Amino acid sequence: MLLLNAKQVVNAIKHVGHKRTIIIQGENGVGKSAVFHALRKDPHFTNHVAVGLDCTQMSDGSVWMPDIDREVGVSRELPNERFGVSKTNQRGINGARPSLVFLDEIAKAKQYIKDVLAPIVYERRVGNYEMAEGSVVFCATNLSTEGLGDSIQAHLRNRLVFAYMRKPTQPEWYTWGIDNNIDPIVLACTEQNTNWFDSFLDYEEGGKYAGTPQDKHNDLIFNPRLSQQAYITPRSLHSASDIVAERENFDTDTLQALLSGTIGRAGAEVMGAYIRFGDETPAFSKIVASPSTCPIPTNPVAQIITVLKCVTQTGNRDEAEACTEYVMRNRRELQSMFANNIANSVRASLFVTVKPFQQLMNDNKIYFTTK
Repeated sequence: MLLLNAKQVVNAIKHVGHKRTIIIQGENGVGKSAVFHALRKDPHFTNHVAVGLDCTQMSDGSVWMPDIDREVGVSRELPNERFGVSKTNQRGINGARPSLVFLDEIAKAKQYIKDVLAPIVYERRVGNYEMAEGSVVFCATNLSTEGLGDSIQAHLRNRLVFAYMRKPTQPEWYTWGIDNNIDPIVLACTEQNTNWFDSFLDYEEGGKYAGTPQDKHNDLIFNPRLSQQAYITPRSLHSASDIVAERENFDTDTLQALLSGTIGRAGAEVMGAYIRFGDETPAFSKIVASPSTCPIPTNPVAQIITVLKCVTQTGNRDEAEACTEYVMRNRRELQSMFANNIANSVRASLFVTVKPFQQLMNDNKIYFTTK
Protein backbone atom coordinates (compact mmCIF):
# COMPACT_ATOMS: atom_id res chain seq x y z
CA MET A 1 0.00 0.00 0.00
CA LEU A 2 1.56 3.27 -1.16
CA LEU A 3 0.73 6.08 1.26
CA LEU A 4 0.47 9.72 0.16
CA ASN A 5 0.89 12.86 2.22
CA ALA A 6 -1.87 15.47 2.51
CA LYS A 7 -0.39 17.79 -0.13
CA GLN A 8 -0.23 14.96 -2.65
CA VAL A 9 -3.87 14.06 -1.97
CA VAL A 10 -4.97 17.70 -2.33
CA ASN A 11 -3.12 17.95 -5.64
CA ALA A 12 -4.69 14.72 -6.94
CA ILE A 13 -8.23 15.86 -6.12
CA LYS A 14 -7.59 19.29 -7.58
CA HIS A 15 -6.55 17.89 -10.95
CA VAL A 16 -8.69 14.78 -11.42
CA GLY A 17 -11.55 15.22 -8.95
CA HIS A 18 -13.82 16.76 -11.58
CA LYS A 19 -13.53 13.57 -13.63
CA ARG A 20 -13.24 10.80 -11.06
CA THR A 21 -14.30 10.43 -7.45
CA ILE A 22 -11.33 9.97 -5.15
CA ILE A 23 -11.92 8.36 -1.76
CA ILE A 24 -9.27 9.09 0.86
CA GLN A 25 -8.53 6.23 3.21
CA GLY A 26 -6.44 6.82 6.29
CA GLU A 27 -6.35 6.13 9.99
CA ASN A 28 -8.49 8.27 12.24
CA GLY A 29 -7.30 11.75 13.11
CA VAL A 30 -4.63 12.13 10.40
CA GLY A 31 -6.20 15.13 8.67
CA LYS A 32 -8.54 13.73 6.01
CA SER A 33 -11.10 16.44 6.78
CA ALA A 34 -8.33 19.04 6.62
CA VAL A 35 -7.96 18.17 2.93
CA PHE A 36 -11.43 19.64 2.36
CA HIS A 37 -10.49 22.87 4.14
CA ALA A 38 -7.26 23.11 2.14
CA LEU A 39 -9.21 22.76 -1.11
CA ARG A 40 -11.75 25.39 -0.03
CA LYS A 41 -8.91 27.86 0.48
CA ASP A 42 -7.32 27.07 -2.87
CA PRO A 43 -7.91 29.90 -5.41
CA HIS A 44 -8.85 27.24 -7.95
CA PHE A 45 -12.10 26.64 -6.00
CA THR A 46 -13.01 30.26 -5.24
CA ASN A 47 -16.19 30.05 -7.33
CA HIS A 48 -17.24 26.60 -6.12
CA VAL A 49 -20.10 25.95 -3.70
CA ALA A 50 -18.28 24.13 -0.88
CA VAL A 51 -20.22 21.33 0.82
CA GLY A 52 -18.81 19.19 3.63
CA LEU A 53 -21.01 16.40 5.02
CA ASP A 54 -20.62 13.68 7.66
CA CYS A 55 -22.43 10.77 6.02
CA THR A 56 -23.11 9.07 9.37
CA GLN A 57 -25.39 11.97 10.33
CA MET A 58 -27.47 11.97 7.15
CA SER A 59 -31.09 10.85 7.01
CA ASP A 60 -34.16 11.01 4.74
CA GLY A 61 -34.25 14.41 3.09
CA SER A 62 -30.55 15.13 3.55
CA VAL A 63 -29.95 14.76 -0.19
CA TRP A 64 -33.28 15.24 -1.99
CA MET A 65 -37.02 15.25 -1.41
CA PRO A 66 -39.81 14.09 -3.75
CA ASP A 67 -41.95 16.74 -5.41
CA ILE A 68 -45.26 15.81 -7.07
CA ASP A 69 -46.39 17.63 -10.20
CA ARG A 70 -50.06 16.60 -10.33
CA GLU A 71 -50.77 18.68 -13.43
CA VAL A 72 -48.26 16.76 -15.51
CA GLY A 73 -48.69 13.57 -13.54
CA VAL A 74 -45.07 12.97 -12.55
CA SER A 75 -42.83 13.22 -9.49
CA ARG A 76 -39.39 14.77 -9.30
CA GLU A 77 -36.44 14.69 -6.91
CA LEU A 78 -35.63 18.18 -5.60
CA PRO A 79 -32.07 18.50 -4.22
CA ASN A 80 -31.28 19.78 -0.76
CA GLU A 81 -30.07 23.37 -1.08
CA ARG A 82 -26.76 22.60 0.66
CA PHE A 83 -25.43 21.08 -2.57
CA GLY A 84 -25.79 24.36 -4.46
CA VAL A 85 -27.71 22.65 -7.26
CA SER A 86 -31.08 23.99 -8.40
CA LYS A 87 -33.20 24.80 -11.43
CA THR A 88 -31.12 27.94 -11.97
CA ASN A 89 -27.73 26.46 -11.03
CA GLN A 90 -27.11 23.22 -12.87
CA ARG A 91 -25.18 21.85 -15.81
CA GLY A 92 -26.07 23.66 -19.01
CA ILE A 93 -26.92 26.97 -17.34
CA ASN A 94 -24.62 29.79 -18.39
CA GLY A 95 -22.57 30.99 -15.40
CA ALA A 96 -23.63 28.12 -13.12
CA ARG A 97 -21.36 27.65 -10.10
CA PRO A 98 -19.75 24.20 -9.73
CA SER A 99 -19.80 22.36 -6.42
CA LEU A 100 -16.98 21.06 -4.23
CA VAL A 101 -18.54 18.18 -2.29
CA PHE A 102 -16.81 16.29 0.50
CA LEU A 103 -18.56 13.16 1.79
CA ASP A 104 -16.84 12.20 5.03
CA GLU A 105 -17.17 8.79 6.70
CA ILE A 106 -19.01 7.47 3.66
CA ALA A 107 -18.11 3.83 4.36
CA LYS A 108 -19.74 4.06 7.82
CA ALA A 109 -23.06 5.37 6.45
CA LYS A 110 -26.19 3.24 6.46
CA GLN A 111 -26.64 1.35 3.21
CA TYR A 112 -29.71 3.33 2.13
CA ILE A 113 -27.71 6.56 2.57
CA LYS A 114 -24.94 5.13 0.38
CA ASP A 115 -27.58 4.30 -2.21
CA VAL A 116 -28.99 7.86 -2.15
CA LEU A 117 -25.49 9.31 -2.43
CA ALA A 118 -24.51 7.04 -5.32
CA PRO A 119 -25.69 9.40 -8.12
CA ILE A 120 -23.64 12.21 -6.56
CA VAL A 121 -20.55 10.04 -6.27
CA TYR A 122 -20.75 8.43 -9.70
CA GLU A 123 -22.71 10.85 -11.88
CA ARG A 124 -22.35 14.29 -10.20
CA ARG A 125 -26.14 14.36 -10.01
CA VAL A 126 -28.42 15.38 -7.12
CA GLY A 127 -32.01 14.34 -7.66
CA ASN A 128 -33.05 15.49 -11.12
CA TYR A 129 -30.25 18.03 -11.49
CA GLU A 130 -26.68 17.51 -12.68
CA MET A 131 -23.96 19.57 -11.04
CA ALA A 132 -22.38 22.36 -13.03
CA GLU A 133 -19.34 21.57 -15.13
CA GLY A 134 -16.14 21.44 -13.09
CA SER A 135 -17.83 20.09 -9.97
CA VAL A 136 -15.66 17.94 -7.71
CA VAL A 137 -16.85 15.15 -5.44
CA PHE A 138 -14.51 13.29 -3.11
CA CYS A 139 -14.97 11.07 -0.07
CA ALA A 140 -13.07 9.94 3.00
CA THR A 141 -13.17 7.00 5.34
CA ASN A 142 -10.97 5.06 7.74
CA LEU A 143 -8.81 2.06 7.01
CA SER A 144 -10.68 -1.24 7.27
CA THR A 145 -7.85 -2.58 9.47
CA GLU A 146 -8.79 -0.06 12.19
CA GLY A 147 -11.95 -2.04 12.90
CA LEU A 148 -14.19 1.04 12.95
CA GLY A 149 -16.97 -0.37 10.77
CA ASP A 150 -15.96 0.92 7.34
CA SER A 151 -17.19 -1.12 4.37
CA ILE A 152 -17.85 -0.53 0.69
CA GLN A 153 -19.18 -3.24 -1.63
CA ALA A 154 -16.74 -4.58 -4.18
CA HIS A 155 -18.70 -3.52 -7.28
CA LEU A 156 -18.84 0.03 -5.91
CA ARG A 157 -15.17 0.09 -4.96
CA ASN A 158 -14.31 -0.54 -8.59
CA ARG A 159 -15.92 2.78 -9.56
CA LEU A 160 -13.85 4.82 -7.10
CA VAL A 161 -10.21 5.90 -7.02
CA PHE A 162 -8.71 5.00 -3.65
CA ALA A 163 -5.93 7.21 -2.27
CA TYR A 164 -4.31 6.04 0.94
CA MET A 165 -3.22 8.96 3.09
CA ARG A 166 -0.58 8.62 5.77
CA LYS A 167 -0.09 10.46 9.01
CA PRO A 168 1.89 13.69 8.68
CA THR A 169 5.44 13.61 9.95
CA GLN A 170 6.31 15.89 12.85
CA PRO A 171 7.96 18.50 10.56
CA GLU A 172 4.92 18.45 8.24
CA TRP A 173 2.46 18.92 11.10
CA TYR A 174 4.68 21.55 12.74
CA THR A 175 4.75 23.60 9.52
CA TRP A 176 0.97 23.29 9.21
CA GLY A 177 0.59 24.23 12.88
CA ILE A 178 2.53 27.48 12.52
CA ASP A 179 0.11 28.60 9.80
CA ASN A 180 -2.97 27.44 11.69
CA ASN A 181 -2.52 29.04 15.11
CA ILE A 182 -1.41 25.96 17.02
CA ASP A 183 -0.26 27.00 20.48
CA PRO A 184 3.56 27.46 20.73
CA ILE A 185 3.69 25.11 23.74
CA VAL A 186 2.16 22.28 21.70
CA LEU A 187 4.50 22.98 18.76
CA ALA A 188 7.55 22.87 21.04
CA CYS A 189 6.28 19.70 22.70
CA THR A 190 6.04 17.85 19.38
CA GLU A 191 9.63 18.76 18.46
CA GLN A 192 10.89 16.62 21.32
CA ASN A 193 8.29 13.85 20.92
CA THR A 194 8.40 12.89 17.27
CA ASN A 195 7.19 9.36 18.12
CA TRP A 196 3.74 10.92 18.57
CA PHE A 197 3.54 10.87 14.78
CA ASP A 198 4.28 7.17 14.41
CA SER A 199 1.43 5.01 13.12
CA PHE A 200 0.06 1.63 14.12
CA LEU A 201 0.91 0.67 10.52
CA ASP A 202 4.59 0.99 11.44
CA TYR A 203 4.14 -2.14 13.57
CA GLU A 204 2.51 -4.18 10.81
CA GLU A 205 4.38 -6.41 8.36
CA GLY A 206 6.73 -4.27 6.29
CA GLY A 207 6.60 -1.35 8.75
CA LYS A 208 9.68 0.21 10.33
CA TYR A 209 8.86 -1.41 13.69
CA ALA A 210 7.60 -4.74 12.33
CA GLY A 211 7.94 -7.45 14.95
CA THR A 212 7.98 -4.98 17.86
CA PRO A 213 4.92 -5.10 20.16
CA GLN A 214 3.26 -1.70 19.82
CA ASP A 215 1.69 -1.77 23.29
CA LYS A 216 5.16 -1.96 24.83
CA HIS A 217 6.90 0.42 22.39
CA ASN A 218 4.40 3.26 21.89
CA ASP A 219 1.18 3.28 23.89
CA LEU A 220 0.53 6.97 23.16
CA ILE A 221 -0.85 6.55 19.63
CA PHE A 222 -3.86 4.66 18.26
CA ASN A 223 -3.66 0.90 18.57
CA PRO A 224 -6.54 -1.05 16.93
CA ARG A 225 -5.79 -4.03 19.15
CA LEU A 226 -6.55 -2.11 22.35
CA SER A 227 -9.54 -0.28 23.79
CA GLN A 228 -8.36 3.32 24.21
CA GLN A 229 -10.42 6.24 25.41
CA ALA A 230 -7.95 8.89 24.22
CA TYR A 231 -4.71 8.85 22.25
CA ILE A 232 -2.47 11.16 20.26
CA THR A 233 -3.30 12.00 16.65
CA PRO A 234 -2.77 15.19 14.65
CA ARG A 235 -6.46 15.95 15.28
CA SER A 236 -6.28 15.43 19.05
CA LEU A 237 -3.14 17.59 19.21
CA HIS A 238 -5.14 20.35 17.53
CA SER A 239 -7.79 19.91 20.22
CA ALA A 240 -5.11 19.95 22.93
CA SER A 241 -3.83 23.24 21.50
CA ASP A 242 -7.25 24.83 21.98
CA ILE A 243 -7.24 23.70 25.62
CA VAL A 244 -3.67 24.87 26.30
CA ALA A 245 -4.42 28.27 24.78
CA GLU A 246 -7.18 28.74 27.39
CA ARG A 247 -5.22 27.31 30.33
CA GLU A 248 -5.39 30.53 32.38
CA ASN A 249 -9.10 29.82 32.84
CA PHE A 250 -8.54 26.38 34.41
CA ASP A 251 -7.11 25.12 37.67
CA THR A 252 -4.37 22.49 37.46
CA ASP A 253 -6.68 19.49 37.91
CA THR A 254 -9.15 20.67 35.26
CA LEU A 255 -6.38 21.34 32.75
CA GLN A 256 -4.84 17.91 33.34
CA ALA A 257 -8.23 16.19 33.11
CA LEU A 258 -9.10 17.90 29.82
CA LEU A 259 -5.75 17.06 28.28
CA SER A 260 -5.94 13.45 29.52
CA GLY A 261 -9.36 13.14 27.89
CA THR A 262 -7.94 14.46 24.63
CA ILE A 263 -4.47 12.93 24.16
CA GLY A 264 -4.39 10.32 26.91
CA ARG A 265 -2.92 10.43 30.39
CA ALA A 266 0.71 9.79 29.41
CA GLY A 267 0.62 12.44 26.69
CA ALA A 268 -1.01 14.92 29.07
CA GLU A 269 1.77 14.41 31.63
CA VAL A 270 4.42 15.19 29.01
CA MET A 271 2.54 18.25 27.80
CA GLY A 272 2.08 19.38 31.39
CA ALA A 273 5.85 19.77 31.71
CA TYR A 274 5.94 21.98 28.62
CA ILE A 275 3.06 24.05 29.96
CA ARG A 276 5.14 24.79 33.04
CA PHE A 277 7.98 25.94 30.78
CA GLY A 278 5.50 28.02 28.79
CA ASP A 279 4.32 29.74 31.93
CA GLU A 280 7.88 31.07 32.37
CA THR A 281 7.70 32.97 29.07
CA PRO A 282 6.86 36.68 28.74
CA ALA A 283 3.48 37.67 27.37
CA PHE A 284 3.45 38.49 23.66
CA SER A 285 2.14 41.98 24.46
CA LYS A 286 5.23 42.65 26.60
CA ILE A 287 7.55 41.48 23.84
CA VAL A 288 5.89 43.85 21.38
CA ALA A 289 5.79 46.76 23.83
CA SER A 290 9.42 46.49 25.00
CA PRO A 291 11.45 44.31 22.62
CA SER A 292 14.79 45.75 23.75
CA THR A 293 14.24 45.16 27.46
CA CYS A 294 11.68 42.33 27.73
CA PRO A 295 13.31 39.47 29.69
CA ILE A 296 14.59 36.37 27.92
CA PRO A 297 13.78 33.14 29.82
CA THR A 298 16.74 31.21 31.22
CA ASN A 299 15.30 27.76 30.46
CA PRO A 300 16.16 26.57 26.88
CA VAL A 301 12.68 25.07 26.31
CA ALA A 302 11.03 28.29 27.51
CA GLN A 303 13.25 30.20 25.08
CA ILE A 304 12.02 28.05 22.19
CA ILE A 305 8.38 28.56 23.21
CA THR A 306 8.94 32.33 23.42
CA VAL A 307 10.41 32.45 19.91
CA LEU A 308 7.48 30.39 18.63
CA LYS A 309 5.14 32.96 20.17
CA CYS A 310 6.85 35.55 18.01
CA VAL A 311 6.30 33.35 14.97
CA THR A 312 2.66 32.37 15.51
CA GLN A 313 1.18 35.49 17.11
CA THR A 314 2.56 38.26 14.91
CA GLY A 315 -0.31 40.00 13.14
CA ASN A 316 1.10 43.16 11.54
CA ARG A 317 4.32 44.81 10.42
CA ASP A 318 4.89 46.75 13.66
CA GLU A 319 4.68 43.51 15.65
CA ALA A 320 6.99 41.85 13.11
CA GLU A 321 9.59 44.57 13.64
CA ALA A 322 9.32 44.34 17.44
CA CYS A 323 9.53 40.53 17.43
CA THR A 324 12.58 40.60 15.19
CA GLU A 325 14.30 43.04 17.55
CA TYR A 326 13.51 40.78 20.49
CA VAL A 327 14.66 37.58 18.79
CA MET A 328 17.93 39.23 17.73
CA ARG A 329 18.81 39.31 21.43
CA ASN A 330 18.50 35.51 21.66
CA ARG A 331 20.98 32.75 20.91
CA ARG A 332 22.08 32.36 17.28
CA GLU A 333 20.33 29.00 16.85
CA LEU A 334 17.05 30.55 18.03
CA GLN A 335 17.48 33.38 15.54
CA SER A 336 17.94 30.80 12.80
CA MET A 337 14.85 28.86 13.95
CA PHE A 338 12.82 32.07 13.94
CA ALA A 339 13.95 33.05 10.44
CA ASN A 340 13.33 29.58 9.00
CA ASN A 341 9.84 29.32 10.47
CA ILE A 342 8.83 32.76 9.24
CA ALA A 343 10.25 32.19 5.76
CA ASN A 344 8.09 29.08 5.35
CA SER A 345 4.90 30.51 6.84
CA VAL A 346 1.97 32.56 5.61
CA ARG A 347 3.25 35.42 7.81
CA ALA A 348 6.35 35.92 5.66
CA SER A 349 4.79 38.95 3.93
CA LEU A 350 4.69 40.81 7.28
CA PHE A 351 8.46 40.57 7.60
CA VAL A 352 9.54 41.26 4.00
CA THR A 353 10.24 44.96 4.58
CA VAL A 354 11.68 44.63 8.10
CA LYS A 355 15.37 45.40 7.58
CA PRO A 356 16.72 43.57 10.65
CA PHE A 357 14.82 40.49 9.51
CA GLN A 358 16.29 40.78 6.02
CA GLN A 359 19.74 40.84 7.60
CA LEU A 360 18.81 37.81 9.71
CA MET A 361 17.80 35.97 6.54
CA ASN A 362 21.05 36.86 4.80
CA ASP A 363 23.16 35.84 7.78
CA ASN A 364 21.50 32.41 7.85
CA LYS A 365 21.30 32.02 4.05
CA ILE A 366 17.53 31.57 4.19
CA TYR A 367 15.15 32.47 1.36
CA PHE A 368 11.43 33.19 1.33
CA THR A 369 9.06 30.57 -0.03
CA THR A 370 5.72 31.30 -1.68
CA LYS A 371 2.49 30.25 0.07
